[in-house]
Order: sequence, then C-alpha cells, then structure tokens
Amino acid sequence: MGKNVDEKVVYHIARERKDLEDCFSLVYKEYAKRRYIPKHYKNKLRMSLYNALPATTTFMVKRGKNLLATVTVIPDSPMGLPMDKIYKKEVEGLRKKGLRIAETSQLAIDSSLFPQGWFSMFNFKKLIFLFKLFKLLSDHSMYVNKLDELCIAVNPKQQYIYKFIFFEPLGGLKYYGSVNKAPAVAFHRSFKSFEEKSKKNKKALYKVFYGEETPSDVLNEKYTFKTQDLEYFFIEKSDLLQKATKEQLKYIKSCYPGKEAELLFKKHNLL
Repeated sequence: MGKNVDEKVVYHIARERKDLEDCFSLVYKEYAKRRYIPKHYKNKLRMSLYNALPATTTFMVKRGKNLLATVTVIPDSPMGLPMDKIYKKEVEGLRKKGLRIAETSQLAIDSSLFPQGWFSMFNFKKLIFLFKLFKLLSDHSMYVNKLDELCIAVNPKQQYIYKFIFFEPLGGLKYYGSVNKAPAVAFHRSFKSFEEKSKKNKKALYKVFYGEETPSDVLNEKYTFKTQDLEYFFIEKSDLLQKATKEQLKYIKSCYPGKEAELLFKKHNLL
C-alpha cells in the first residue's frame, strides 16, 4: 500500500453488476485462502442467497482499478439473517426488543496488497483504512435503512478490532458447519451507544466516524438488482436459487414484482 494508506483510495457502494461480481470474487479468493470454503467453489464467486434481496448492500474500497476490500450489510427480513444458523436465540433477543437490525457479512480484504500483520491494534493509522469502510456502511445503515443495530459473527482472532469500535458480545464461541466448521463469536453494536462511547472515550475514533458527513449522493448510488441479475448470479453463476427453500423462493420472488420475475421462476421451475 505504501506509506500513505489513503492515497487514491475510494470508498463507495457497489454501483453496477461488475462491482458486485468483483466483490464476490474477492470474498471467494480470501475465504478459500483461509479454507473457510472449498477452492473448487463454483465460478469462484462467494455470495449468499441474501445478496438477492434488494435491501442488501455491498460496499467496496478501490485504489485505481484494484479492489482492496469489500463488506456487505444484510438488513433483517422474513428470511432472517445468515447468523441465525447458529445464533438464532441471541438474534431473536434483539428482535423482541423491537430493534431494526442487520448483519455485517462477507468482509474480505485483499491480503496480497497488505503485509502480514498489517492490521495491528497498535497502528491506528492503518486501522483507519478498515474504519473508513465501516463508517460508510454505518452511515448508509443509519440514514438510508434507518437501522438501530449491527450484528456480526467473526473469527475469534478478529474480535479485538470489533471490541475496539465498541461492538458488544452477543453470543459465545460456536462453529459454522457451512464454512468448513470455522469458529465464530457474535457481537452487536447500537449506533446510538457507539456515538456516545466514542465521543467520550476515543476522540480519534469519533473523528473518523463523525468528523465528516458522507454526501447523500454517495449513500444513494447503490446498484438496483434486476431480474436478469437474479438469473446471472443465482442460476448461471451459482445454484443458490435451485437450493433455496420454498419459503425463501416465495419471499425473493415477492421482492421482484412483475412479469419478468414470474417468467424467470417458471423457466427454471423454481415455484
């Protein structure tokens, strides 16, 4: 990355299909490298059925043409959240409080661009790279999706970064069977409490997240999924729709009203 981490680095929401494909490709590459998923994964793209939901938003960091990092935010819906698989009880506790929640998922950072140990808890300037990405997703979650809290399930090795930005424990150590039995611990964070705690206890962190407003045009430049994108990503590039439950298919179809979606589902015998 060089001495100046922020040189020519741009943070934005995925704005076109190619952006999404690049992000899914980076997630595959980094997950396969860490053996979270098999290296023979179909088409070398890693996404989930939740990426088919219109409210799901993917964020990215680029320097020139190089994709440096990506992360996705999945608002709660009738399909639930990915972490419901192993943290159902814990997430239900937040829902029962009437909170509007979402899960932060599919975080991937291009390891080839960063030396080993690049993310040191003792090098705040380098951590800012990650924090600025989280600022963008936080602003979008608060001001566009009107969410109350973010949830996340992370590898225990990464938990200290999230604790540093005031994520609080939600669930203890468990294992994802669908991610090669990778270990996970769950956290959640209230936007309101984060602002209060960072302002009081970590002025530099507060400045990163609240020092400048994210322009509204940046927050509203998200690519809108079309029916042909459903077919491309979830039928041509993966078998996610074919493997979906009837309840999941019914909800996804409801998100794409119109004849095109009806014809697509009939064409592939999905309902």
